Amino acid sequence: MLDANAPILIATDLSARSDRAVDRAIMLGRQSGCPVRVAHVLDPDGHETMDPEAIEARVRQVLPDDAGAVEIALLHGSPPSALAAEAERIGARLIVAGVARYNQVTDYLLGTAIDYLLRKASVPVLVVKQRPKAPYRRILLPVDLSAASRQALLVACAMFPDARIIAVHAFHVGYEGLRAPSHTLEETRSENEAELTAFLASPELAEIKGRVETRAMKGGTEQCVADAIDEYGPDLVVLGTHGSGSLRHLTIGSKANTMLSWIAVDTMVVRADG
Repeated sequence: MLDANAPILIATDLSARSDRAVDRAIMLGRQSGCPVRVAHVLDPDGHETMDPEAIEARVRQVLPDDAGAVEIALLHGSPPSALAAEAERIGARLIVAGVARYNQVTDYLLGTAIDYLLRKASVPVLVVKQRPKAPYRRILLPVDLSAASRQALLVACAMFPDARIIAVHAFHVGYEGLRAPSHTLEETRSENEAELTAFLASPELAEIKGRVETRAMKGGTEQCVADAIDEYGPDLVVLGTHGSGSLRHLTIGSKANTMLSWIAVDTMVVRADG
């Protein structure tokens, strides 16, 4: 699943808003023993006039004092495409990036560079929104019983072996607008919980079944994710996508790009193989 020696690639534009992502990437590298490669894409308009050694020195200035041995990569071209290509070239296990900007705690906005990485990168992309204080301990993972959800679960369990993982499955009740009998809700919930249990019992997930807690929640996907975040207080949300790479194909629903903007905690997007 994951190469234990594969590097973590962190993108920085040398601004203060990148600090959280840099700190999280260094923390992940220390936890996993994986090498960390810090990438800075040179200004495509040529406004960075310093020589490469001076720019590398500036990159090292944004690293925490205990960063250890970290590789620096100075890239050329369009930032998102250069980062995606670098991740492919070095066989990265993960790309870590910060949010483009934020207005308030609950209003995170993704920039075009992050959007591109989420669509095109062949490896998971971790969007860091919170200042890292500790390893991830509680991970919320919406599932729709698809191959993409399965892939996201496997990656999350492999990448964060000590974290508690809560798999949430949203369901609707038929004829709810017509005031269906109350027993219909319980029957539907039981059916969905059984499907979720069967999903986790598949051979592909057999090794991680004991690590994953499950919850079937009534309602739309977006509302269920919001409610689950309030209930469980995760420090990371993991979303699975189909291999087409478009945000509209995120398995958690057609409004996934909106969810990526309002989810206030760190969010990792995992593309399904193929």
